[in-house]
Amino acid sequence: MAVRDIAGRRYALAVIEIARANGTFDSWAESLAVLSTIAGVPGAVGALQGDGMTDERFAATIRQIHPGITEVELNLFRLLRRKTRLALGPSIAEYFGELLDAERGIARASVRTAVALDDGQRDAIAQRLATQTGKTIVLEAEVDPSLIGGAIVQIGDQLIDGSTRRRLQRLRQELAQAGS
Repeated sequence: MAVRDIAGRRYALAVIEIARANGTFDSWAESLAVLSTIAGVPGAVGALQGDGMTDERFAATIRQIHPGITEVELNLFRLLRRKTRLALGPSIAEYFGELLDAERGIARASVRTAVALDDGQRDAIAQRLATQTGKTIVLEAEVDPSLIGGAIVQIGDQLIDGSTRRRLQRLRQELAQAGS
């Protein structure tokens, strides 16, 4: 996960509005992925924001790295450079991805189970979550043997703990309370 901050969110909110107005969601997603990658290269941000970097040289460098960049997208890169905020690239890209998912009615969910799920089980869980949320579900599955059985599902901020481990913890608590 990228370092997230309020400034990155503000830029992402502005970009999603531009993308919505122009129907350029995919183009922006690609450009922000490039920005995130650039920000992740050691020394790249410093070099691009350095005193010796002219605007023309900066634009030429970005176009060489990302030939498909539009003028509006390049203007965002220029703005970030002028404000010495190119390092916000990963944050902006991550927030934009979340906003884009919301725009497209997509929710990302993770499910942890004690044993690996087959495709049918994954599809059934995704379908049930889609019915509950009214959104298309992108499901990521993870195996966690410590759960013993059952599943833990996280979708956004909501956590559904149906693991055997949690059920046993609740049973222990109930027995301890009954004995007091």
